[in-house]
Parts: sequence; C-alpha cells; structure tokens
Amino acid sequence: MIVEVSLAAGVIALSAAIWMKIEAFGYRVRNEVIETQDIPDAFHLYKILFITDIHRRKLSERKILSLNLQPDCIMLGGDITEKGVPWERVGANLEILRKIAPVYAVLGNHDLKAGSGKLETLFEEPGLLLLKDDTVMLNKNGDSIALSGIMQPVSRNDPYSSFLGNAHKGQYHIVLVHDPIWIKDRRSISANLILAGHTHGGQIVLPFLGAARLEGFYKKYNAGWYHLGHKAKKAVRMLISRGFGTSHIPLRFRSPSEIHLITLIKKP
Repeated sequence: MIVEVSLAAGVIALSAAIWMKIEAFGYRVRNEVIETQDIPDAFHLYKILFITDIHRRKLSERKILSLNLQPDCIMLGGDITEKGVPWERVGANLEILRKIAPVYAVLGNHDLKAGSGKLETLFEEPGLLLLKDDTVMLNKNGDSIALSGIMQPVSRNDPYSSFLGNAHKGQYHIVLVHDPIWIKDRRSISANLILAGHTHGGQIVLPFLGAARLEGFYKKYNAGWYHLGHKAKKAVRMLISRGFGTSHIPLRFRSPSEIHLITLIKKP
C-alpha cells in the first residue's frame, strides 16, 4: 500500500512538472481584436505582434514562422533579456524578429540590470528601434498612428518621468510600457491603448491561493484586458501580458507563456 501511494505521488509530481514546463516554453498565441472608430482607414486590419518578458528564452525561428502571424510591426514590452544571458542569444532573438517586421521596444527592469548599454548597441541594427520616452509615427498609405515608449526607472523607488507621449490631437495613440504600475499615479492618460508586461500573470498561480508573488497593485492588475475609463475622458484599454519567458524558475502553472497578435479594426 505504501509503495502504491508513493508511486502515485511520484507520477502526479512528474506530470505536474511536465505540465509546468509545457506552460513555460509554449508558443501560445492570443488573438486580440481592437475595434474602434478612432483608427484611420489605412490601419484597418493592421496587425501588431506584442511580445514581452523574453528573459532567458531562445526564440525558435522555425516555430515563429510556422505560426504564420504576418504582423505589420512587432512591439517588445521590456525584459528582453536578464543578467547572465549571453548577448549572442539576445542578438539572435532580435535578428529573428526584425526579419519578420519592424521592431519597436522599451526596456524592462531586468534589461537595466543586465546592462542597457550593450542592449542599446544591439538596437542599432536596421529594423530595430528602442524607445526611451520617445514617440514615433507609424505610417501607412498616408495615415499615421502614434507609438510612445516609456522609459523604465533604474530603481523601483525612482519615479517615472512626466513623459506621456507626443501624439497629435485626435490621433490614435499606443503606449508601450514595461511595468503597468506606470498608470498608478497618472490622473489622466492621453492614450487609446496601453501594452504592458512585467507581472508574468503571477507565473505560478495556485488554486484558491492565487499568485503568491503578486502583491498590492498587481493583485488587481495582473494579466489580461483592463478598461481605464477613470483615467481619461475617452476610453483607454490596457493589455497586460503574462509574457513569453520566466523569472527565477523556468516553470509556470496556470499562467502559460503567451504572445499576442493584435488586429486593429476600423469600426464603421
């Protein structure tokens, strides 16, 4: 009887470990749709591939291409790497992505710890643009939308800058920021869409107990879609991704790795 119980426990533990590995290293694509009257006509069916929190993972070009995503651009939400990751791997990851579509990125807290200077050097290649409190225009057939990238503070105790983006009045405006806590002390936000990461959705989410590593602000803003109507006169939506990689341990439970293919649809 004791042997049978021990064997059953071993099988359960092994199955759980395998499942947690699958959740951590999958290529799950979340198809997201933004339907609004605010985007210009030329951006109807415009596709954004949003990836955040790669950390130590090595992208597979074969797997990425097999997904047949065909984005118009790629946005990286920070933690592109972390301390100890070979720079050759980071460069290879960026090379895979820039061959698919133009890449726009912001830094995360782990990028700063790893050495943002070296990472910035990698972004000098064509097709890669690192945004540090900058706004760029995404242009298509004479129309444009604005993309603002928010610079991550060096320390969690340091405040964000006052930069809110430089979109034109009435222009559709996307804000790319690593940590969603950026919204916390903003009385108003001049944006239509905010893309963030950092939380990993808790990474390990236990039944009944939830994500033990998420506290305070992140208990509410952990992963998924949020409406921030209280932050602006117009509708503001925020997507917090669970991210592609892992932090501390290469395992996930009930918070699988994910990337997002966001399609903009012009609402009649």
